[in-house]
Amino acid sequence: MKLHRLLKRQLSKFDFESETLRKIEGFLGHVNSAYLDFDSDIKHLENILEESSKELFEANNKLKNNVRNVTDTLEMVTTNLSEVVFRTDRHGRWTYLNPAWENLTGYTIDESLNKPYSDFFRNSEGIALLDYIKPESLRRDEFEGELQFVSKNGMESWIEVRGRLIKKDGEIEGVVGTIMDISNLKETQVELQYSRDKEKMANKAKDNFLSTMSHEIRTPLNAIIGISHLLLMEDPKDEQLESLQALKYSSEHLLNLVNDILDFNKIESGALELEEEEFSLDHILNGIQATLNQKAEEKRLKFTIKKDDLLPSVVKGDSTRFAQILTNLVNNAIKFTKEGKVTLDLEIKEKTDDQICLTVKVEDTGIGIAKDKQADIFKSFTQASSATTRKYGGSGLGLAICKRLLELMGSELKVQSELGKGSIFYFDLWVGKSEKFNSESQAHRMAMPSFSGLQGMKILVVEDHKMNILVIQRFFNKWELDYDIAENGQIGVDMASANEYDLILMDLQMPVMNGYDAARLIRSSEKDQEKSIPIYALSASAAADVKKEVLEIGMNGHISKPFNPTDLYQTLKNHHPRLSKS
Repeated sequence: MKLHRLLKRQLSKFDFESETLRKIEGFLGHVNSAYLDFDSDIKHLENILEESSKELFEANNKLKNNVRNVTDTLEMVTTNLSEVVFRTDRHGRWTYLNPAWENLTGYTIDESLNKPYSDFFRNSEGIALLDYIKPESLRRDEFEGELQFVSKNGMESWIEVRGRLIKKDGEIEGVVGTIMDISNLKETQVELQYSRDKEKMANKAKDNFLSTMSHEIRTPLNAIIGISHLLLMEDPKDEQLESLQALKYSSEHLLNLVNDILDFNKIESGALELEEEEFSLDHILNGIQATLNQKAEEKRLKFTIKKDDLLPSVVKGDSTRFAQILTNLVNNAIKFTKEGKVTLDLEIKEKTDDQICLTVKVEDTGIGIAKDKQADIFKSFTQASSATTRKYGGSGLGLAICKRLLELMGSELKVQSELGKGSIFYFDLWVGKSEKFNSESQAHRMAMPSFSGLQGMKILVVEDHKMNILVIQRFFNKWELDYDIAENGQIGVDMASANEYDLILMDLQMPVMNGYDAARLIRSSEKDQEKSIPIYALSASAAADVKKEVLEIGMNGHISKPFNPTDLYQTLKNHHPRLSKS
């Protein structure tokens, strides 16, 4: 039996006799087999270790190549980025900067690394910037900000800095982030702001122009309309009646054109605010009937108003704008209808617990509108054709205003029409149901005043325009009022201090002292009577914020010129020391 070398070495240490070796030959055979098996296992392990070493070597080389590739890729990316990529240590010193740093600041990377960022970010006065990059001063893990700094060559630039804290085991090691040149963006923002400022200035100039022109146009109109009212109230002769009615109609038509332009400007500038109040549909419809029926009769037209029997007489909404839309649509229908009829129809479309949806239609048998022109009629200052403008007149704003008002109310004005066969203008509008309504007081408020005497009431009128003064004097004399006239705001303040009045009518644009300043001085008086006396602005101004401003300075309301005698009378009556309590 051939023994393993290690077994031979062990046996050689003992001097066994042949007989002894023969006796343990079986045992030695087992031991010898164990040695041989061990050798085989060792060789197998060596083979495994050799293969594993080869695999590890190849994996290590592959990992090194991947790391090299990633590093090269990152380096290529950061090298070609227009943004600066940076890293700082916990003390705010640059530890990494990509080449974009040199383009932005003018400093080389070599002269910048391991130096504090504050050595490079300084303003034109040499003061260090960006304290928030310093890790110790940061309150959040991420930050961003914009600032202006001076580069190495003295150029000022706007930059945006974004960064994030680097943490390890909860400890701050530094900051990593980016820096981007936003100078062009800032220049664009400045130019945009400049354009916005110019637009605001242009809009303000436009508003001031419209306000001034409105005052200049409305002031003489106030006198014309007021005098025509007065003459018609004085029982004119039959041969004078037609002329006076023509004068009144023409002046009111001119006023409507001015109001259309001013309303359109308010809508375009976003200054028009809708109101939400209870109002009587019957009152509005009766007013339209009374106002436009005569115009229809003059053209031998039949004008009819139809109202759903289930429609309540009182609803919630903006009564002024609703009446304006209906009046405009009916007036248009009458204007463009030569013969036949005009019908205003209001029906309930649907209901909820607190709202009603109205379907409103204005139908006529007039000239109609061609299909290809129906979209144009809703545009500003546009009519179906130039011939229409010459023949029927108008500003071309009426339908545009109706359309925009309804859009503000959440509705849409639509039209069905055929040339030569008439038109139907219609819309659906949600209005609120009335929760509380005193029919007796509302009826009293809506009733046409009897213009009974207002004896016992003393009024101060602060007005500088002689024709307006003349008109007011004629009305006040008819109403048996006691009144004084002040020709400018300063005189008005002095008279208000020296006398006791029940109400003051205050023009806003006057020489020496305007109405705003006069009202402020009156309200600032130590006398209780001057602090509480009702003051109403009486103005032809078209500025969108006039009504709001007069309330802010302590006035009680605003009466637009040309004033409606009925509205003025009712305002005075509401403040009469005797009638207001009855």
